[in-house]
Amino acid sequence: MAGKYGPASVTVTYDDGPGGTGRAITNFILEGISVKTSAQLQDTTALGDSATEQTPTGLITAEPITLTCIWDTTGTTGTHAVLGTVDDGPQDATRTLVVVFGDSKTATVETRLASSEVVASMGSIQTIVAEIVPTGALTWS
Repeated sequence: MAGKYGPASVTVTYDDGPGGTGRAITNFILEGISVKTSAQLQDTTALGDSATEQTPTGLITAEPITLTCIWDTTGTTGTHAVLGTVDDGPQDATRTLVVVFGDSKTATVETRLASSEVVASMGSIQTIVAEIVPTGALTWS
């Protein structure tokens, strides 16, 4: 059903390693999540034009995603197990990120876990900050 939705209607699943098992990490995410795609444009401003022009090249980029989560060391399902080890094998499979928004609008993209940082600061619980880099097109279903 069409309408407006809040953060309680979002679910996030991410593989716990290259080619791994999808793990629900929704309840660990502190600062929300956004998925963004951009069209690659080329400047096509010709001599004599009175304004700049941009023309799509046909390429679309899924932008990197940064997640700030509660750092949890629970066995295979905590954020340390899912986000704690970056992808470093050139032959490794990708990791699947699935984000379901609102009325089941699902964004899916294959990715690499590019960075992982555990943060401890005064007056705060420990967090893990991960940068997820898409390796191809983000699809909606």
